[in-house]
This record gives sequence, C-alpha cells and structure tokens, in this order.
Amino acid sequence: PLPPYGACDLGSLNLTRFVREPFTGRAHLDLVALRAAVPLAVRMLDNVIDASRFPLSRQADQAHGTRRIGLGLTGLADTLIMLNLRYGEAAAYRLAGEVMASLCHSAYRASIELAREKGVFPFFDAEAYLQAEFIGRLPDDIRRGIARHGIRNSHLLTIAPTGTISLLANNISSGLEPVFEFEYLRKLRQPDGSFREYRLASHALLQWRSLRGAQALPESFIAARDLPPQAHLDM
Repeated sequence: PLPPYGACDLGSLNLTRFVREPFTGRAHLDLVALRAAVPLAVRMLDNVIDASRFPLSRQADQAHGTRRIGLGLTGLADTLIMLNLRYGEAAAYRLAGEVMASLCHSAYRASIELAREKGVFPFFDAEAYLQAEFIGRLPDDIRRGIARHGIRNSHLLTIAPTGTISLLANNISSGLEPVFEFEYLRKLRQPDGSFREYRLASHALLQWRSLRGAQALPESFIAARDLPPQAHLDM
C-alpha cells in the first residue's frame, strides 16, 4: 500500500510480445528479451518522477524521497494460451513464477545501476533496507550490489489491474487475471450521452484465427467463468 501522500508510477510489460512461435510445439517465452526490456522500463518510470508535476508539495516530497515505481506485467493469460498452457494448472503457475522472478531480479539490478549513475533515493537507509525480509530473499549479487552502491528506487514492482492499458494493447488479458471472455460487447458513451456498442475479441483468439482459421479451439482457451476461484487465488 502507498504511504500517506504516495503516488502511483506504474508500467507493465506486455508478455504477449515476448511469445515466439505461438500455438506450435515450439512455442516459448523469450525470457532473454524480457529481461533485456526491464532496464529500459525501470529507467522510464524513474524519469517519470522527475517529469511529473504533483498537485501537493507533500506528494512531491514523498515521490522524490522514495522514487517508488511499480513495474509489472500484463497479458499473462493470453500468453499462457499462446504457449499451449492452461490457466490454473501447475505448468502455468511454474511459468508465471519464472517470469516474475526474471522481472523482479532484472528490475532490482537495473535500479542498482541507476543508483551508480544518478544516486540513491534520498530516504535510503542501507542498514534498514538490507534487513527487510523481502530484500533478504533476493539473490546474493543483488544484496551485495545494494550494500555497495545503494539503489535508486525504494520499491520496484506492482502487479496492477491494467484494465485500460490492456484494452489499448490489442485487448490483451489484463494483469495476471484470466481472460474475462473471448468475445463480448462493450458499450462506450458518446459525446452526446448515447452509447455505442463495440464487439471485442481477445488477443489470443485473434492470434489463433490468424494462424489456424476456424479450427476448434484447444483446451488452453479457458475464461474466468470456467475457472474455480481458487485457481485465480493460486496464481
């Protein structure tokens, strides 16, 4: 949770853009490319703090003092489908964990490098920071890097809902949520107050149709209504 006068500075990597050879026996997630994208995302979100004009001086003080950012992911459910994995099964959880570990560790290493280049966040207290339980679970090289160089951002990760930005990114599944529905109508209010309906299809479904046409959907195509709540909680 944000502290008093905290401000969100969020961004998410679209996992579907890192899927190679979707819907084939060679389908895989390019974790090398994903890890390479993280430092750019961390730098961009860190720059947002300096570019922003905060309504209240206390907000500015908190943002500049902690340089808190929230890098996350989106499109996870569509990515699983494109990799022939079923949301809610063990293989899907394992991949999601591997993705999140890659994102987490790459983000912390990037923030250490930014600290070397630009300095640590002003509220940084090395001794207290390194004693935090979460930091204690990070790889040894990250903890050594923080001890030696500090870190640019007090917090680095957030898995946000990403509802609107996921619509803008070709209607991918949002955050780590399962696909809401593969086809549905969405109403948008018009300038005159009336509503206009738009028929939407999920990114994974459109990808499948572009490659396989009208072939029957495989079992990896599973929507939220077909999943037990526990599967969502487990993810």
